[in-house]
Amino acid sequence: MKVKLLKNGLLIDGTGAEAKHEIDVLVEGNKITAIGSNLSIPDSYSTNGVDIIELNGKTIMPGMVEAHTHFTWQDSIYIQDIDFKPIEETMIGAIKNAETMLKSGFTSCVSAAARGRVDIALRDAINRGQIAGPRMLANGAEVSATGSFVDLHPNHVRVHGLSFLADGEDEVRKVVRSLFKEGADLVKVNVSGESLTAHATGEMTLYTYKEVRAAVEEAHARGKRIYVHARTSESVKICVKAGVDIIGHADFIDDEAFEMLVHNKDRLFVVPALNWLVSTLEHGADYFGQEAVDATGYKEGLQIALKNMNRLYKAGVRVLPGGDYGFKWCPHGGYARDLEHFVKLVGMTPMDVIVSATKYGGQIMQLEDQIGTIEVGKLADILVVDGNPLDNIAILQDHDKLNIILKDGDYVVCSLEVSREVEGAAV
Repeated sequence: MKVKLLKNGLLIDGTGAEAKHEIDVLVEGNKITAIGSNLSIPDSYSTNGVDIIELNGKTIMPGMVEAHTHFTWQDSIYIQDIDFKPIEETMIGAIKNAETMLKSGFTSCVSAAARGRVDIALRDAINRGQIAGPRMLANGAEVSATGSFVDLHPNHVRVHGLSFLADGEDEVRKVVRSLFKEGADLVKVNVSGESLTAHATGEMTLYTYKEVRAAVEEAHARGKRIYVHARTSESVKICVKAGVDIIGHADFIDDEAFEMLVHNKDRLFVVPALNWLVSTLEHGADYFGQEAVDATGYKEGLQIALKNMNRLYKAGVRVLPGGDYGFKWCPHGGYARDLEHFVKLVGMTPMDVIVSATKYGGQIMQLEDQIGTIEVGKLADILVVDGNPLDNIAILQDHDKLNIILKDGDYVVCSLEVSREVEGAAV
């Protein structure tokens, strides 16, 4: 059994408890077996069989969870780029992106849709140990209405790319059933529009309550969940009423939608994907021109989103990071930007942001008894950070500061000296 002793760290355990100095964490195999000061190596292990790593005050924290993942979005400029990219190249890119996410300190992720069966094959290969990547909940193609923001091809051309078009309760049921048959853990439904597409903007609601409810019924009958793209107040209200599990965006909620989210906060998760808005405003003009970016209304929309995320956070709704990464101006690898946005733009405390990315992450993964916090008995998904993210949350974006990344007790990254020689059993 592989044994690791992380010594003398600043522990941020993910529960929201105050950080603790001079803490050791013992990992035996894939689990955390002891936490405390001046821990000793168990007598059953010889000292040369234990990795002992002196942290000198570096931060120990749980691996993070990315809650809005698109591995098959790969430096695209247009949605059509995703649709027409050969599936073989899409698969290769997804493997690369999964490794990038893991090495960014995100040891788990929730997919918010994928091209074809790529997510499902990727998840299974990761679980078999064939490739490197985070624990993941796999999604399939997005379920979208005719005329939605992903319905971009002429009517005489039908492309099975990032989305399946389904209209009416029966068609929605059929597509959702087919995606779960393929092995998806959850299914994404686009209930509102998106303002980069002029014919189906973010102010539009594109599915009815009955259509959304049909998707939810099919998912829940299988013990699965529905993840939605919902920006408008009306779409959010439909989703909450229909029993949806994860709501992406929720930007333009009114007071009624806000109250509905608060009332259902113990079962729902909100993933605003703020970095999509921020990065589009920062860099979108380089690809589309300033006039096109202005026409999206994202500048005003971001301010509305920030106000609403602040009040949802203050009301105790679980708001999680996950930034819609994968387009050219919003590339993979920058996942921790969302944590900085939560602090600097939404007004969350750094500690609460870490809880959101770790403890709440374990909950959205439905693995809260195994991951998300540094506690005895949990799986050893652990980061060692050269610095204190409570002082500077942006440090988590610097991959060079991620000195150790453990997933399931195994090294993903280890740039610190490992010692296997000590005097006696006490260390």
